[in-house]
Amino acid sequence: MERGLIISDSPKAMKFFEEFLEDFGLTSIHLAATPSDGLRALLDDDPEVVIINGPIRGESGASLAEEIAAANRCQVILFVKAEYMEDMTSRVEKSGVICVSKPISKNMFWGALSFAEAAQNRIAMANRTIQKLQKKLEEMRLVSKAKSILMQEKQMTEPEAHHYIEKTAMDRRVPRGQIAEEIIDFYQD
Repeated sequence: MERGLIISDSPKAMKFFEEFLEDFGLTSIHLAATPSDGLRALLDDDPEVVIINGPIRGESGASLAEEIAAANRCQVILFVKAEYMEDMTSRVEKSGVICVSKPISKNMFWGALSFAEAAQNRIAMANRTIQKLQKKLEEMRLVSKAKSILMQEKQMTEPEAHHYIEKTAMDRRVPRGQIAEEIIDFYQD
């Protein structure tokens, strides 16, 4: 993780969190004293982790944490007073928010950040897999459309059209999707 956002209306807590995130290795840390400033900062920096020091502006911070977690791919850590920990955890964990009790121990904070980083890495891996699958699905859609065009325009059977696309792609050493796009473009003009 490189980018972080701290939302806290306590200057002392903000300084603590900022120093800790720097020690953890984050190189870009934005600070926000209000929830609205925090939401604006999300748009500007796209942080990988958001630290919310609850309560903030008289609110627990749970709604803000849930809103951020639902709308962004970043990890959200909500710090709450010990007496509210159980209630807050049961409320925000469904949204994927990590809840940590105050007062804060450095070991607990380090563990929460390590957990958030691991979760962020898993999300990144899942996103790469999704992109590969979307690309494969798009190629399959193009090939299917090109086969349909070949069957209609060249009176090929489905296996013949499939073989034609496969062989042409192999002979030219290009992806099947590229051959399919060329067929589609040629016959749709």
